Amino acid sequence: MRMRLPVLFFIVVFFVGLTADEMSGVCLENFPVNAKAAALLDFNSGQFLLEKNADEKIEPASFTKVMTLYLVQDGLKSGAITLKDMVTISERAWSMGGSQMFLKVGTQEPLDVLLKGITVVSANDACVAVAEHMSGKVEVFVDEMNRKARELGLTNTIFVNVHGLPADGQVTSARDMAILASHYIKDYPQVLNLHSMQEFRYNNITQRNRNGLLKMNVDVDGLKTGYIKTSGYHLLATAQREGRRLIAVVMGAEKPKIRESEALGLLNYGFRSFILKEVFKKGDTVKTVPVKGGTFDTVELIAQDSVVITVPAREKESIKTTESIPAHIAAPIKKGAIVGRVSVEEGGKQTRQVNVLAKNDVPRGWQRYLKIGGVILSFIVLLLIFRSLVGRRRPKDMVIR
Repeated sequence: MRMRLPVLFFIVVFFVGLTADEMSGVCLENFPVNAKAAALLDFNSGQFLLEKNADEKIEPASFTKVMTLYLVQDGLKSGAITLKDMVTISERAWSMGGSQMFLKVGTQEPLDVLLKGITVVSANDACVAVAEHMSGKVEVFVDEMNRKARELGLTNTIFVNVHGLPADGQVTSARDMAILASHYIKDYPQVLNLHSMQEFRYNNITQRNRNGLLKMNVDVDGLKTGYIKTSGYHLLATAQREGRRLIAVVMGAEKPKIRESEALGLLNYGFRSFILKEVFKKGDTVKTVPVKGGTFDTVELIAQDSVVITVPAREKESIKTTESIPAHIAAPIKKGAIVGRVSVEEGGKQTRQVNVLAKNDVPRGWQRYLKIGGVILSFIVLLLIFRSLVGRRRPKDMVIR
């Protein structure tokens, strides 16, 4: 009997714990990740689905290049540079160690070729060449990288160079990298055409993309690997399945294969265990309310923004909405005016709010005056009828001659 008690105790604890987990709706908060830090972000809703040491500051290695590439896309969008620009290769660019395209000093290469070198083979020499081309000096370009980081709210990120080779003070976090990748893909979705390339050939040298998930047919179409000895192996991976996109960040794995298996595990977990629910589309009619004193009797109220929420698959019915909208609205009403809001609750907790706007203008209307006039006219008619009736009943001998 003594030997059976511990076993019985373990079984009871296991089932109690499982039941509590199901009732509370908690989705495996302790999902194991074999790396220093990790994060899983739903691109469509902007929600983090899983975190492990997500705010720990770690050297970014070649994750740095995501910001370098972001600024290149900003420059292309603004017209400051073009893909046909010829970029001169300086001695500083040529001298870069680590991953490279093996550029030659004094030569010129089209910007689009250097861009492929950075995205596909993580070329450090191309990063320096592009930074010098855009900003004159690498240091000026780095300042722009940090300005952009602040603009995007990357609170754990400081850049010291443009390529990610070891540098004192250069840090980032799994959360920041997921946020950076989300903005990068949202602003420039076409970059995935480059990041999904499995190899790149330059100067008779063919180099393969180090993101091994690209060749596994698991819907991964980017984004960036990284490694330096002091921080370990990183992988920033994104995949799209049935219209949903997830972004997985793994930092500080011990081996390349581990970073790949862990990132893929995160992606599979996210796609399998969560669903995306669209509560409102931007411009959807939320409600129609009465209008007092307007040219129209009612006005449609529409959602100012789309509301998309990621929820655990087993809690898909837990989303509720609570309206804070007046019972009626007095004219005049301007199109686009905020007249109320709707709160979105998930599992009893408010997660989002969306303003509701008037769909159309509703000026003060003639109906109000018509109603007043109708009352006056009715009174006059009744008065005339009354006087007519009184006149008919008056005796003849009472008629004043």
